[in-house]
Amino acid sequence: MGKQEALTVTRFIHEVLVSQLSIPIKQIVNDTTFTKYTGSKRPDLLISEFEYEPNKKNDTEFIENLVAYAEAKDDATVGDSFWHDAIKQGKEKAPKLKLPYFIVTNCKTSIFYNTKTGEEIKLNKNPIREFQTIDILRLIKSKLGKDPTLDNILTNVDSLSVISEAVFNKKLWELAKIYRNINFENNVQKIDFTIGFISLEYFEEKEMLSGKKDNTKIYWSDCSDVTENFPSEKVVANLSQYIQRLEKESQFGEFVNFMEKVRVIITGNATEKPLVAKDEVKQIYDVINSMKPLHGCGFDLFGAVYEMFASGKEKKEFGEYFTRRHYAYILAKLLLLDEQYFDEQNKFKILDPACGTGGFLTESFKILHQQYAKTNTLTKNAVKFLEKECFWGIDVRKENISRTKLNMFLVGDGHTNMIPDNALVRNFEDEQWKYIVTNPPYGAGTIKAETSIISSNRTEIAFLCKVIKLLKDGGHACIIQPDGVLENPSLSELRKELLEKCDIDAIVSLPKFAFAPYTKEKTYAVYITKKNKSNTKIQKKPIWMYIIDNDGLANSDKRFPTKLRNNRNGWMHDEISGWVSTEGEEMVGRLEEAWKRFDDEKTNGTEWINEQGQKIKLRKGGFVELTKITDPKSYYCLLPEYYLRPFKPHYITVSQLLENVSQIKEEVRNII
Repeated sequence: MGKQEALTVTRFIHEVLVSQLSIPIKQIVNDTTFTKYTGSKRPDLLISEFEYEPNKKNDTEFIENLVAYAEAKDDATVGDSFWHDAIKQGKEKAPKLKLPYFIVTNCKTSIFYNTKTGEEIKLNKNPIREFQTIDILRLIKSKLGKDPTLDNILTNVDSLSVISEAVFNKKLWELAKIYRNINFENNVQKIDFTIGFISLEYFEEKEMLSGKKDNTKIYWSDCSDVTENFPSEKVVANLSQYIQRLEKESQFGEFVNFMEKVRVIITGNATEKPLVAKDEVKQIYDVINSMKPLHGCGFDLFGAVYEMFASGKEKKEFGEYFTRRHYAYILAKLLLLDEQYFDEQNKFKILDPACGTGGFLTESFKILHQQYAKTNTLTKNAVKFLEKECFWGIDVRKENISRTKLNMFLVGDGHTNMIPDNALVRNFEDEQWKYIVTNPPYGAGTIKAETSIISSNRTEIAFLCKVIKLLKDGGHACIIQPDGVLENPSLSELRKELLEKCDIDAIVSLPKFAFAPYTKEKTYAVYITKKNKSNTKIQKKPIWMYIIDNDGLANSDKRFPTKLRNNRNGWMHDEISGWVSTEGEEMVGRLEEAWKRFDDEKTNGTEWINEQGQKIKLRKGGFVELTKITDPKSYYCLLPEYYLRPFKPHYITVSQLLENVSQIKEEVRNII
């Protein structure tokens, strides 16, 4: 490996594999000889389940637990002689390393090959063009270990998607480097430009999937023309023509604002010069083109773009309507667990009355699409139901509805019933929903909550009462609420009314920093089922409560991924996400596994290791009897911590108090 190539590969390891894909650096070995296995020929990149410790001579342990091997050629392009030479080396070395596949990469494009057949490997029928997370690497190894001739890996695990979110974030990181030279007015303009540009690629995918692509018209894939003497100018001209064509077509008319923002930024108008240089437009086009396929990516694209490009100040301003994707996914999935089959005779509607950019709705779409596919009920009618009838979103900000529509369209559609309005004052007539999932804004508002029990203009209380009103009898909701609603003694009668109008199925305590830096309010996911009006008796069945201590991100304002995981048993500090075991088995996250079953009362708690490496043992979950909640001393308190981790005061004697006071006085004298 030459000096320049070694430098490129080292940068690729640190900037992509470690920083973007969260692969532990000690599990990656670069350009090292393992004579026992490959003789004098060095594999360029090896990734194992075990850390490599040459001083301990653990070569055997490291190699026997490999999950990936790659040949790196920084000066190669796909299909040239250097690339074919790398494939030849891969075919020779992979069997000696006992790996059923290998990767060839130029540190920009990475292609996976089957060791036995030499064919490219696909993920859910889509070619893999990027290095993947360790979950996907171990899944590919496991699947090929069982069938060495396999060339298409199918998976439904929560942590994976056609484009994994980690790989998508890597692409956003590439865009960020290009954006350094562009003087955007603000980050909102940058975010909308990015989403608009991405949508241009997706529109073509949508046409192809629906069988409506018209080869007489210009599309995304026609915008690049490398045969021209001035390819950058041609890309800009083609993109402008493509956008203008889409703006005239009714099925894309709702997204004109996003497309027009892109067109003006890259071509200018009568009063403005282009903001982005032609060469930079070509670079942006190439990065987004390499994201393909986007259809069915299964995560909140707008949320991912926002997380990458928004400033801390903007995130705080944005906080009233933004929910992190992995929370939106698991909270919606738990709400919709019973909807495994599409039933033409029992259609239903899902509402988010404070939808923001549609995070809960996009995740709900993904969940139902996956569940119907698993049960072979994803018929044409089911697809139509998901795309046109099932999902409803309302938000007071019109620009958020525009983003929600595009976000829904990008995740697979379902954008039809998105409405700019204030759900608290909207006249819903006879509309009632089977499911409502929402993270409403908190704080003082101007609209009185619809309850005769108390007089309050608090927005979170107004939304709680509205959600109950909008649910049909037997309907279910998941609503995020701040701690005050669940514990403030002055709101005890409100909680009593909640228990009279609804059955509370579960309450999940979220970490204090769950929505930081947007808000640091301690929040809870409350799951309810609406009773018939004739039934006002408080439920007898206990309420399942659970405390999430770790969600995969640092418990601080920064909220960076902890990357701490036990490579034998999944995540160490993530109770939310799904994962793939070292045996390639697809596993659900800890919260889903525990859902309304787990109770650690008899074991006096659950033990885990915190971010500082300390052993902690506290209660995490269990069933709380209603007799405890209705006890007058409890004020109908609904906090999981109150019952699972009650505060135990530490009392001292008077003499101990006096001794402590004397010590403090002495310390003050010394300071003076």
